[in-house]
Amino acid sequence: MRIVAALFALMALAPAAFGDAFISTKYGFSAEFPAAPSVGEPQGAETDNAGKFISHSVMIQDATQGVYTALVTIDSYDVAIKIDAAATLQAMAKGFVAQLDARMKSNKPGKLEGKPARFFSYDSADNSVAGSGMIVLVPSKKPRIYLVVGNFTPQATEADKAALDKFVKSFQLE
Repeated sequence: MRIVAALFALMALAPAAFGDAFISTKYGFSAEFPAAPSVGEPQGAETDNAGKFISHSVMIQDATQGVYTALVTIDSYDVAIKIDAAATLQAMAKGFVAQLDARMKSNKPGKLEGKPARFFSYDSADNSVAGSGMIVLVPSKKPRIYLVVGNFTPQATEADKAALDKFVKSFQLE
């Protein structure tokens, strides 16, 4: 997945102008971003053995350059596929944190609205980045996986951190 590279790119964007609750029937979730988010274009994500895309990712984010990023990435499978929820969610959380060159502070399995989930938090040894999030699997013939992250730098204020915490906690499946 291209989640981490996108996260760093998103942190370079200018802040959005207005905060608002975001509801997407198309992508099946709602969340209270700190400011109005932008919706990216779908990108091919995972491929089969022949190199054909079998899933697509969409990023919806709000970022203030060098301060914070509130991010939801949705991976939607275009083909029928079975996913081992426990192993996949664990690997995704560990992979996300490792690509940030951060260390996992917490990493616990759970459920969100009855769906398999993984809740995690992280920080870097040099304190350049920290955050928390969750990964949620919506099992079906063609499953969806949501990565929800509130990421911040030392420039984030306590109000920024509170808004990110509220954002992660507000995430709901629609």
